[in-house]
Amino acid sequence: MSDFHEMAEAFEQARTAPDVTDRASGLEEADRIGGVALVQARLQGQGAEFCADCDEPIPAKRRAAAPWAERCISCQDDHDKREARRHG
Repeated sequence: MSDFHEMAEAFEQARTAPDVTDRASGLEEADRIGGVALVQARLQGQGAEFCADCDEPIPAKRRAAAPWAERCISCQDDHDKREARRHG
């Protein structure tokens, strides 16, 4: 079964769950499946087509230079600056 189908199934189970605890468990499972798929894609050198922060398309040149990229250059710069301030 593909990651997409597993995520869809987990979301459907969460949507139709009888109580809030079961719904939360289903959403957590869907999030876990998505996270695993993202890590697998990164390990294979596959990045994102759209920026994780601004949701704009990541330019082809950026994806070619950094196939693992999940942010456009501008958002990556902002992210790096926030991380540098956070860590000192």
